[in-house]
Amino acid sequence: MKPIKAMNTYGRTSNLKMKYIRTPKEIWSRLKKQFKFTVDACASDKNHLLDKYWTAEDSALNKNWDNEIVYCHPMYDTKIPRFVEKAFMHKCITVFLLPASTHSVYFHKYFWCNKNCKSKNNVTIEFLPLIDRQGFKMATDDGELPERGYLRPLMIVQVDNR
Repeated sequence: MKPIKAMNTYGRTSNLKMKYIRTPKEIWSRLKKQFKFTVDACASDKNHLLDKYWTAEDSALNKNWDNEIVYCHPMYDTKIPRFVEKAFMHKCITVFLLPASTHSVYFHKYFWCNKNCKSKNNVTIEFLPLIDRQGFKMATDDGELPERGYLRPLMIVQVDNR
């Protein structure tokens, strides 16, 4: 397995480096009640949230997403725009957990209609409020939690391309 360059997103004082970063439990518990997901698109063999999942080695970008209800959390992957584009190429529902990067090219190309100053017709965007000053804590594959969580704003984006 090719090593993935990990990012330290928890500030200068933390030495916690993560190979995979998993969805915080409080976010996942709410999403799994709301959606009947069929596949976890950005998982590992240790941290998958569903029985059907795709790993970095078994790339979701090479799969057919038609008729799936996809959960996609490519949080620190430089390929976020490719996952977003993929959701629009298939007849599926995709629910993303992403940094709230409203300045990104993919946000304006796929999610937002500048002319109408709102999300596109098949897109729902929810900006998540920070629960406390510790941020959202995302565990490693082994369940290790950082002392301090992810402090950047997050958004849940639902794309219904059926």
